[in-house]
Amino acid sequence: MQIVPLTEENVGYAVGLAHELHGLGYYGTHGPAFNWGHCKAMMLYTISQKDYYFRLAVVDEQYVGAVCGKVVPFYFSPDLMGIEDAWYVREGTHSRAAIGMRLMKGFVDWCIDTHKTVLVQSGDVAGINTIGVDALYRHMGFTRFGSIYKYVRT
Repeated sequence: MQIVPLTEENVGYAVGLAHELHGLGYYGTHGPAFNWGHCKAMMLYTISQKDYYFRLAVVDEQYVGAVCGKVVPFYFSPDLMGIEDAWYVREGTHSRAAIGMRLMKGFVDWCIDTHKTVLVQSGDVAGINTIGVDALYRHMGFTRFGSIYKYVRT
């Protein structure tokens, strides 16, 4: 298994993984429709951003997972925090949990070691396998940190 950065050459694979994640989770049923071109443009933009992290997992020449996120100052403090935007490993991938943990550890280390963040915020908004995801977060040392809600005007 390899962990590789997002590049112009592999962005199509990353968009494919994002499309899978979108279709499996709450966004696919309760959010805006997936837009391939927009997603690709967003990913390409992040490549040049020094405060953005995007890595993909490759197993046997197949792209099977990814993690991405950013470093930003807190709203009420100049201290920095890392915010995970997406984290996904394709179901059925051998050693899926280990790959997911390696992806997340890379992001956490980049946030804390490289950017000196005081914390990393990550959460399960996809709702794909909430019990398994919760166990994985706890195993990696994450603790609960509030809650998330959405409002849609109908």
